Amino acid sequence: MREIKTLKEMLIRMRDLSDLMIELGYAAVLQDDMVLAQDVAHIKREIAELTFQMRISAIYVAKGINKDEIPQLASILQLGVAVKEISDGIDDMVEIVSRGVHPIIEAAYRRDTIIRRIEVEKDSEIEGQSLEKAKIPERTGFMIRAILRNGDWIFEPNSKTVLRAGDIIFVKGKDVAIRKMLEYAKKKEKAEKKAKDSK
Repeated sequence: MREIKTLKEMLIRMRDLSDLMIELGYAAVLQDDMVLAQDVAHIKREIAELTFQMRISAIYVAKGINKDEIPQLASILQLGVAVKEISDGIDDMVEIVSRGVHPIIEAAYRRDTIIRRIEVEKDSEIEGQSLEKAKIPERTGFMIRAILRNGDWIFEPNSKTVLRAGDIIFVKGKDVAIRKMLEYAKKKEKAEKKAKDSK
């Protein structure tokens, strides 16, 4: 996790993490996906660490503020506690996946869209491409929800964000288009096949 220094940065980070955690938590249950459930657990640990850092920062900040500003600082800490409680509640959803998802759960929720965790492989079609050039939504119908790179999250990646080998991209879209999305992220094999055929 990258170092975050200000309370504002922490709050923004916690907002992004909690949004993604809830979305991945539901996806893990509805898709019976243990790997997504493990990603949720990873996010929960990061939220716990941020909550701790927030408390430490608040102590330093409190030394330089007047008495009237203390309740406002307390409300910031309370928000951090609330997000931590949300993350604790997600454990119950993750536990469902570990026990096995009952068919009635799948029947109760529509699966118009899915969330998939896909690793960008070296020499794949999108490796080294900016999102602007990769045109993933236009070509596959999938939107990139977030990118996990070297243990750190990239939320709301922009058109200039370049995809690297080893990036874990979380995409959201129609299940029928997942094959195309996987083709873009997997290593190109056409050149290898051509080399074998020429021997």
